[in-house]
Amino acid sequence: MISVIVSNFNGLRFLPRLLESLRGQQDVETEIIIVDRQSTDGSIPYLQAQTDIVLRTEPPETGLVTGYAAGAAAAKGKLLFFCNEDMWFDPGCLRNLAARIDLTNHIGAVDGWHWTYDGKEWLHGATRFKKSVWHLNSPYPFRAADFAVDLPAGSETPFPCAGAFLIHREMYDAIGGWDTSFFLDHEDVDLFLRAWQRGWRCVMAPDARIYHAVNASNGHILSTTGRPAGRRRYVGQRANLVIVAVKYFRWSSILAACLQWPLGAVNNLRAGHWDSLKEDHAIPADVLRRLSNAWAFRQANAPYNTRRPGEGFFTDPRFALAPSDP
Repeated sequence: MISVIVSNFNGLRFLPRLLESLRGQQDVETEIIIVDRQSTDGSIPYLQAQTDIVLRTEPPETGLVTGYAAGAAAAKGKLLFFCNEDMWFDPGCLRNLAARIDLTNHIGAVDGWHWTYDGKEWLHGATRFKKSVWHLNSPYPFRAADFAVDLPAGSETPFPCAGAFLIHREMYDAIGGWDTSFFLDHEDVDLFLRAWQRGWRCVMAPDARIYHAVNASNGHILSTTGRPAGRRRYVGQRANLVIVAVKYFRWSSILAACLQWPLGAVNNLRAGHWDSLKEDHAIPADVLRRLSNAWAFRQANAPYNTRRPGEGFFTDPRFALAPSDP
């Protein structure tokens, strides 16, 4: 059985199509778990009327992956399919993802191909890292990720898109599940850095088609704080760069990740991104709030960090963008 785990925040306008496409999945048995993060758009009454789903709730401020983690804790299936609320899927999507799980070869996760919600534009295929002088949106700034590389089915990818992917429960438990201190962004890097350190693999399934209304929730207001989700996301995303480094990297690379904050602020100043610049002051506080837990994880994870320092995830030749890649 596949446990479908949806983290919903004010996604009422997307839920009917999402549920229709999940109920129409072919050749698989599913349970649908929706974790609503205190939506204010009528999502909860709508979901309460759906008798074939399991409904859980979480505060909106906790973020996407807290919803995922709560759903995983309630799931009965050996396969976990995490997805956003602003999606729908081809009828063969889950079947085609599940077909590529191969625990004997440590393939415990599968990533589909993402298209725009209307199906007109391809958004996401295999992920590859390319060299960079300095990339402001990477925990390891000397590598930048290309998320739309056209590679054959079954090609290995460093990490799937957290928006929607399938993972076997055995792998999920072995790598410790989601770090719920992440609000949004780089949570998939964090999860699969642990997978890489422990020898687990993720592959692509281009025939598993996923349709996504990207960034649909950024303008929503978090009811617990009154802040737009996009602003909370920006602060968390920038703080996540440092948190990932603290958890896995050697000291020199931690320093490089820490430089992302002042360099990002300078870049916002030069570019006139005043809204982002106003939020930059909150980034160090977010890092400090989470630092003790990140440091405790680092200590517990020390044998893996010694054997396979986190920088190696980004420089692994298997994940390098080759000159011949489309």
